[in-house]
Amino acid sequence: MADIYAAQLNPGKLEVVTDWVAAQKWASELDLAANPLEQVTSYRFDDPAGEVGLEVHIVRSGDRHLQVPLSYRGEPLKGADEHLVATMEHSVLGKRWVYAGMGDPVFRQRLDDAIATAGTSAKQYRVDEAGNRGDEITEVAHAFGTGPLPGAGDVEMLYQLNLDSPGEGSEGGLLLGRWAGQENSVVLAVMA
Repeated sequence: MADIYAAQLNPGKLEVVTDWVAAQKWASELDLAANPLEQVTSYRFDDPAGEVGLEVHIVRSGDRHLQVPLSYRGEPLKGADEHLVATMEHSVLGKRWVYAGMGDPVFRQRLDDAIATAGTSAKQYRVDEAGNRGDEITEVAHAFGTGPLPGAGDVEMLYQLNLDSPGEGSEGGLLLGRWAGQENSVVLAVMA
């Protein structure tokens, strides 16, 4: 489960996501000035050690839907400078180092595990200023694995989403997702 604080972030998450997307070659055709990114939803994975925040943002630019996986750490990840997206100040947790999720071994392990074990994204709970866990946050995406695909190897995260992709009835090796307003499951990641 993931604890979500009512915190002030500087810079904000959408600003960090926008800067990262703007620097990606696969996003070069997007006109982010004309169609700035808008937050659609997000989902999280659990870090069993409780040290690393693992969050995937689903955003929209015009009619294009994208997903951006990020990890949040309380200290720099050694050997991962090329995957550092930003640093941010979190009003509760302090300075956070933000990494591209696929460059963080904890994120990759949790993504692989969700697919291979038919696991799901983490339940999220609001946490008050005193640190007390409150209500579950239900207005987030629900991601779920389809189980392992025999002979599959590495996992590919899809950064550009096809909302009409036929995810249901797949044999395995996928991470699928649904959220409010999205009728069918969307393919989020694939075991290749």
